[in-house]
Amino acid sequence: MLIRPAPGEVVLALLFAILGILWIVAAARMPLWAGFVPQSGFMPLWYGITLTALAAAILANLFLNRVPGKAEEPIGKALIVIAALAAAVVGLDLIGFAPSIFLLLLVLFTAVERLPIVRSLVVATTVTAVLFLIFRTWLRVALPVGPLGI
Repeated sequence: MLIRPAPGEVVLALLFAILGILWIVAAARMPLWAGFVPQSGFMPLWYGITLTALAAAILANLFLNRVPGKAEEPIGKALIVIAALAAAVVGLDLIGFAPSIFLLLLVLFTAVERLPIVRSLVVATTVTAVLFLIFRTWLRVALPVGPLGI
């Protein structure tokens, strides 16, 4: 028995496919490569190709899937992720890059993934330190700083 996909899932996958195609078309009008250096159209082209391919795979899965889907995840986790991301974006200017990313990761690990608090603290601290080291120290990217100077 073939199970019909939900119309909303099909529409969303088609919207992402259209967005990917628009990125490909826009990137085709930009320079892609010069010598050994990618130009402004290189990344949008690959993002568009990737997005279109993923949307096509999702559409194929929706129409070829013959097994009933498992129960949906509750919307609460998605809302926590959206709220945490929004707070992190606002926090970038208020408290700086490192504290904002640390708190984002801590919320995701503890509230969404339900990891133990000690493990969440260790992993959030390590990931934040590595990101800070890579971008601020090695690449010298001007990250937002807060009152703590980090």
